[in-house]
Amino acid sequence: MPLHLKPSAQAGIQGNPIFDPIGTNEYIKTELLKLGWEKNIPIPRQYNFLGTDVDFGKLGLIGESQFSNYPFLLNNTIRAELFFKAQIKFGGQNTKLVFIITKAQMFPASNSTLYYEQAIKQLKALAEYGVFDVPIRVLGLFEQVDKIVSVKWTLYGRERSRIVTHQEDIQCQISSKNKVSNRCVLRLI
Repeated sequence: MPLHLKPSAQAGIQGNPIFDPIGTNEYIKTELLKLGWEKNIPIPRQYNFLGTDVDFGKLGLIGESQFSNYPFLLNNTIRAELFFKAQIKFGGQNTKLVFIITKAQMFPASNSTLYYEQAIKQLKALAEYGVFDVPIRVLGLFEQVDKIVSVKWTLYGRERSRIVTHQEDIQCQISSKNKVSNRCVLRLI
């Protein structure tokens, strides 16, 4: 999977490359569709107060691309717990497992977005007190450090837009993590 980046709109770092959740999410969904997964599966009406859909599913497995604000992790996992206990069917079978895909802390990203290491800490703390019966797997997206890698560089119509105005394959140098932020430095070349 290529690393997807976009320019930041945040004051002070405008234009700097950051993790692109829209492009990454779309890539994951497209690839899973090729493998027979469904995307944007509607949540049953009686539970639609928890959201409109789950990102993808197949045979009782549900997946969420969790690239937004970190509190949404709890919504995704608690509702998966409800679906598991209520035996809600996704992909024709009762909910068996939820997996969460998120980015590693190494990537510069929009403020307050979830990262893998944070998700692990949150879920581990909750699991210690028996909050979950549903099996949960967290998949982290990482990249090699101190390397030059190919990336998808995407520009969108405006801030928060999902409309691609320009996209190209370019190279990016990923330098070692900053000691303060624990994020890598990304330099387009």
